[in-house]
Amino acid sequence: MTSRYCDKITRRDSLQIGALGLGGFTLAGSLQPALADAAAKATADSVLFVNLAGGPAHLDTLDMKPDGPSETKGEFKPIQTNLPGLLACEYLPKFAQVANQFTLLRGISHTVGDHPQGQSYISTGNRPTPALQYPSLGSIVTKENPGDPDLPPYMAIPDTEWTAGYMGDAYAPFKTNAIPKPGQPFAVRGITLPEGLTVEKVARREQLLSKLNHTFKEADRNSQLLEALDTFGQQAYSMITSKRTIEAFDVSREPESIQNLFEADDFGQSMLLSVRLIESGVKFITVTNAGWDTHLNNFAGHRKLIPSLDNAITGALSALQSKGLLERTLVIIMGEFGRTPKINQNRGRDHYPRVNWSLMTGGGVKPGQLIGATDAGGENPTEDTDIHPDDIGASILHALGIDQHKEYYTKTGRPVSLVPNGHVISDLFG
Repeated sequence: MTSRYCDKITRRDSLQIGALGLGGFTLAGSLQPALADAAAKATADSVLFVNLAGGPAHLDTLDMKPDGPSETKGEFKPIQTNLPGLLACEYLPKFAQVANQFTLLRGISHTVGDHPQGQSYISTGNRPTPALQYPSLGSIVTKENPGDPDLPPYMAIPDTEWTAGYMGDAYAPFKTNAIPKPGQPFAVRGITLPEGLTVEKVARREQLLSKLNHTFKEADRNSQLLEALDTFGQQAYSMITSKRTIEAFDVSREPESIQNLFEADDFGQSMLLSVRLIESGVKFITVTNAGWDTHLNNFAGHRKLIPSLDNAITGALSALQSKGLLERTLVIIMGEFGRTPKINQNRGRDHYPRVNWSLMTGGGVKPGQLIGATDAGGENPTEDTDIHPDDIGASILHALGIDQHKEYYTKTGRPVSLVPNGHVISDLFG
């Protein structure tokens, strides 16, 4: 599936550009750790990354400037939250009541102004470069903390453009490619057995596949593709034959008290599924909520999107708390960049990587904080604010107890650090 952004570059195009930029540089299918330093004590063992794809307008959501000039001031009114110093959009009333359970980072800044590269930046914690495709954070978690073999360690609901980069497709996200419907059993294609196919038949096919894999591996021991096929084959067999796996995706099994926390829209049901999968043991989940690329009619677009965001994130907060999962689950909510303070002639706002925000909770994050700020017009970070996507990536790995400077050797012996330029945001953690 391809999806075009406003800049007319397809996701497939961006991947092809990246592949050509590698200039034949390949990595070993089996990456060997170069460092064996003990990881820091983890404060989280799972991550829920809510990806507001397209980039929400910071001035219309959580970085409002009600006293700003008319050419930047939006149509929405601010409301006071229960977090001192934080005004939120009027369409975030539920969040306003629980804002003190989150920490908000403002003034996150970078210079990558197109969607595919912006997504690459926030997904990897590394500024994009044509010389190397870095792995997304979920792929790193898959490598370091694979978890239960019955479940994919890295899930994307419903899909994602995040990739495994140089780690290879064996560490790529598993995409549901679908969203649950309220009150209905949810079956993910590739996991549920088709009618007439028994576990015994699957087992016989698995035995045949193992023999074929062995034959092909003898012919090409360094094939990254074969490793991915072997990994996916083993994982698919474990999932298909596991009743526990099928039940993990079935949100209709959730108590009504949990189901009622979420709206019936796609975003709400995606978040409901994410909470259930975290409880089942999935280590890293992205929930993609698209549509924030509002060059045209920014306020009409955000008027539809923000209430759904309000319901989804507060529902997930309540569900994780009631299940006793929030303490060990790091939740991150952000897009790839903010949007221009100046409103364009189409009542829209354009790409603005100079300023962005990220909302975090759980997983060792100290709640009730405002970290970083922007100037009076929301145009630039303040002089004392220095936060970049690299720092977000480093902080996520820190929470999981993964050394951001851990290196892997390439096939040619080149060491590559995970997130070399990031700094852990120490104020995040209590």
